[in-house]
Amino acid sequence: MRFSTKIGLSGTMAAVIIGPLLGAAVFFNARSLLLERIVYEQVQIASGVMAEIDNALFKAAGQMNVMAADNFLRDYLDSPAEHKGQADTVADELEERAELTGPWCNAIIVLDPSGRKVFIASKEQDNSSALAASPMTRIAFESALKGKTYRSDRIICRRTGQPVVIFAVPVFSRVNTDKVVGVVASRYVWAPIQNILDNVDATAKVHLLNRKGEVIGTRSSDHFDIKPLPPPSTNPAWKDLPDGGGYAVLARSSHGGGDSLTVGSPPGSAGWTLMMEKPFKVMFAPITLLARNTGMLVFGVLLVTGVLLATIVRLFIRPLAELIEGVRQVDQGRFDQKVTVRSKDEFGELADSFNAMVEKLQTTQDELVRKEKMAMLGQVAGSLGNELRNPLGVMSNAVYFLQTVLEDGDDSAKEYLGIILAEITRSENIVDELLAAVLTRTPDVATHGVAELVGQILRQCIVPEGVTVTLDIPATIPPLRVDALQMQQVLRNLISNSVEAMVEGGTLAINAVENRQKGTVRLSVHDSGSGMTPEVMARLFQPLFTTKSRGIGLGLVVAKNLTEANGGHIEVQSEVGLGTTFSIILPGDYQEENHHG
Repeated sequence: MRFSTKIGLSGTMAAVIIGPLLGAAVFFNARSLLLERIVYEQVQIASGVMAEIDNALFKAAGQMNVMAADNFLRDYLDSPAEHKGQADTVADELEERAELTGPWCNAIIVLDPSGRKVFIASKEQDNSSALAASPMTRIAFESALKGKTYRSDRIICRRTGQPVVIFAVPVFSRVNTDKVVGVVASRYVWAPIQNILDNVDATAKVHLLNRKGEVIGTRSSDHFDIKPLPPPSTNPAWKDLPDGGGYAVLARSSHGGGDSLTVGSPPGSAGWTLMMEKPFKVMFAPITLLARNTGMLVFGVLLVTGVLLATIVRLFIRPLAELIEGVRQVDQGRFDQKVTVRSKDEFGELADSFNAMVEKLQTTQDELVRKEKMAMLGQVAGSLGNELRNPLGVMSNAVYFLQTVLEDGDDSAKEYLGIILAEITRSENIVDELLAAVLTRTPDVATHGVAELVGQILRQCIVPEGVTVTLDIPATIPPLRVDALQMQQVLRNLISNSVEAMVEGGTLAINAVENRQKGTVRLSVHDSGSGMTPEVMARLFQPLFTTKSRGIGLGLVVAKNLTEANGGHIEVQSEVGLGTTFSIILPGDYQEENHHG
């Protein structure tokens, strides 16, 4: 049985067995989590509504305290006789504040410690006496007279029938700040609090309870005669939450029967608590929907399992087969084959890593071949170097002797002697290149200017008339820390190659660019010759490789070895028909540059 078939069968069995179990587990786990989330959200909603009510009442109390802190009012209540002239000013300020704050029910009154009305800021003067005579106002007055701000529960004004909250705040003396010299009292209209209650979720019943657990507020559409919620203190089913508030599951008929979830906010600043209740059929409608969707999902998973597994197996096996084929190619020694996996997953990463490994193997193999050739050249150079130099030296001396003896001989003999001497010189150069390719001496490093090195080697090289030389070496280029003789040999080889590449003439461009971030100088030699193919460039630095009719293919090998010995490296760029650029990147002597600067 094939591996892909095993995967397909295994996946199908897993889907058939695990699918229903997973669906059931997801359902029950989601139900538990959703219940916790619903309770948490409902408590947060109740807490938020309670906070809005507290903010509205706190704002009203703050406005009353601002009135009580008015210095003109405090001075007047300290000594009414002395500040009698300020009475109109105080009255005007109270009326202005009554218009800008609130909303207040008809009047704001100021009482002295005996309970006598001192100031009245009222839209309807006839109601002021009713406010002052109200029993609740008396309770509020006595509490404020003790230095405490008083706030009542929701009460109904007997004259207007409006629900209100009575506020009373003490007025402290400016002379003795601990002494209460009066009280500011008023009725705060219930409408802002009612608006807050009316904006709660319409599916919930809302009850605002006072400290005693009595209902003091509901939504406008509800009625106070509905069965009140039992306060948490008397409800055995109530469960407190760590962050305040709590919840309970109660059997209620206010929603048409059935259990309901009841949550309560933490007590507000006045000890009030907001209770909210919703029927289970509303609260857990998402769970019911989840159960139905889960069943449909499990059925759908089982239905499409076959198609998905077939697709997954195909996507899984194809890149795996390509990787196996790539391994076989490498096993056969074909390092030029790439594994092509288009996916961006782990298979794609594995293919990229495999290709990188093959490239490293190819590089390692090429390096081993190069080292083997260099070792062979070393043996040849060691055994033939002296053997060739001695006869060449004898031949050179013989030619020199013949040129001296035949100084007055015919021109034909002299010409042939010159040819023999030139070939002897070329043979000696070949021996020198052979030895330099395998025996690189330790560089004698010193500081040398780039322009100086280039100028010296250009004076030594023979440049044909059809070749134009251009130099671009800025004066700001830092000097180099190199062996001058070795780098002149490198430049001589590169310039000679460039000149020989321009058979029909062209431009030889030499330029230098610094990279201060890396601390290097790039010295480039560019020719406008015929360029090189990628196949030629791949073998460019291999010993004994050459495309020339003359030469043994060691010039670039020598240049590479000498450049690396001086702490640099060579780069080459070439395009057929556009020419070739050899660049040597060498360390710059920035310390020397700074010293001269």
